[in-house]
Amino acid sequence: MRTIKHALGVLALLAGGASTAFAYVPEPQPVKSDVEITAIYYPGTEQMSEWDVIAGTCPERKPLLGWFDEGNPEAIDWQIKWAVEHGITSFCVDWYWNKGYRRLEHWLKGYYRAKYRGYLKWFMMYANHNQPGSHSTEDQIAVTKYWIDNYFKTPEYYTIDGKPAVCIWDAGNLDRDFIDEAAAKGETLKPGEGIKRAFAISERMVREAGLPGIYWIDMWRTKKFDLDYAFRRVEQGYRAAIHYGIEHFSPDLSPEAMKPGDTRNRFGYDAVVATAPKIWDELSRQNVLPFWVIIPTGWDDRPRSFTHSRVITDRTPEKFAEICRRAKAFCDKYGRKHAIVLPINEWQEGSYIEPNEEYGFGMYDAIRDAFCEKPAGGWPKNIRPGDVGMGPYDFPPSFRSPTPRWEFADSVEGWYRQPYGGGELEAKDGCLNFWVNFPRRNYNIRQRVVPFEAAKYKTFRVRMRVTPNAKAGSGGVKNPDMRLKWGTAEHPIIGPGLAIDERRCVASCPVKVDGEFYEYAIDLSANPDWKCMVDELWFEACAIHHARAAIDWMRFE
Repeated sequence: MRTIKHALGVLALLAGGASTAFAYVPEPQPVKSDVEITAIYYPGTEQMSEWDVIAGTCPERKPLLGWFDEGNPEAIDWQIKWAVEHGITSFCVDWYWNKGYRRLEHWLKGYYRAKYRGYLKWFMMYANHNQPGSHSTEDQIAVTKYWIDNYFKTPEYYTIDGKPAVCIWDAGNLDRDFIDEAAAKGETLKPGEGIKRAFAISERMVREAGLPGIYWIDMWRTKKFDLDYAFRRVEQGYRAAIHYGIEHFSPDLSPEAMKPGDTRNRFGYDAVVATAPKIWDELSRQNVLPFWVIIPTGWDDRPRSFTHSRVITDRTPEKFAEICRRAKAFCDKYGRKHAIVLPINEWQEGSYIEPNEEYGFGMYDAIRDAFCEKPAGGWPKNIRPGDVGMGPYDFPPSFRSPTPRWEFADSVEGWYRQPYGGGELEAKDGCLNFWVNFPRRNYNIRQRVVPFEAAKYKTFRVRMRVTPNAKAGSGGVKNPDMRLKWGTAEHPIIGPGLAIDERRCVASCPVKVDGEFYEYAIDLSANPDWKCMVDELWFEACAIHHARAAIDWMRFE
């Protein structure tokens, strides 16, 4: 009965009939291309608070799935359907491991429970944004065992020549730690030999597990043609290379595409359209390390960084379609068989093309129209969940403490990390724990709070431990301080134009960075901005990169 209902619903929809209720997500109808298309996928929204920053700053970016639970298999089946119906055959998924601690796994867990996962393969981009000293022989053995036991032998994992593909975000971090480990044992390794040692461990283990090896993919770290770089990477074990995005090439943008007033941090998407083919040509001159043709999706990370943002303006589906057409022509001319779209869902960073309220299916259609063979019966119809009586898949509203105090006994209690300022936020051992990352005065954690009257409270207290990373040092910070920033209706943290006012509503006090717990107090009563109804809080433990913070409790008194 369900099959008949589904078939009748599809026929009615394809015939242009009224909205039809489906029992489940309609079956994907993959389209074909002679170029294999991968898309980078960032699983960055595991709770509603992660969406809050988008909803509060750029609501037009709302996905057609709603402010959705990325771990929901039904929502993932929509993602799979839309991807394969527009020519995307695999996702390169950001994957996180730090000495055994894994985070942002919710999408993968949901993917392996999705009905249509067989249509779309995946492989990892090991996002090793880890503190110095986190990689070691022991850690490489542990992470490789996890890959073998959980991913590499599943039919959904993407392989090349039978080898599971693994992209490494920062080979330099891996190299550094293995060189340091060797030095601690009295052995000297040259630059690059640390990577080789790490790869050799994994290669041995996967072969012992019956696999032919690993297809290592480099995240290219130079923006220009560099034959020596390519040879070094191949000698280290790499077999292909990609780059994360042309938006980071802003100093090298085509001058003719720049407009009066453009800067390296704010320029039009026309400059990306003009520059992309030059980058493909530049990085593809060598045939030592195959370079996948990269298709950039833009950048506008104001919701994430505000004061340090890079904004690419005037992005449209038509301009993106031009890049896709040029990419296909480049692939045809030079026999390239692999392109990578990057990324498709960095909603916070402004590089997103998954179907959304701003562009609908326009960006996805651009890929399909440029790369894919149109079926005799026409393209599969772009179906939204609402068209068939399904969805949305929104998270419930974010948790907000009814009083401005937090104990962190068993949850993060509504706090979420500022991605450029903090990492690996978790409630553990009765504390809120996180790494201090990218200390560019971006704060570490944030929360929209139940509004409370400032006049009721005079002091902000925190019991906290900050532990430095011995290998990273203090980064030149001599007198670290803890900062609290608050927002009110009269003085919101983020003002017109998505700008942050650094001068108002800020208080601080010195902190000790020695791995011990201390209680700190900030006197708010004397601050002229401590007034009205407070509705948002930002917190920074200190400004020392790779320091580890553990907050026992925080409260207003």
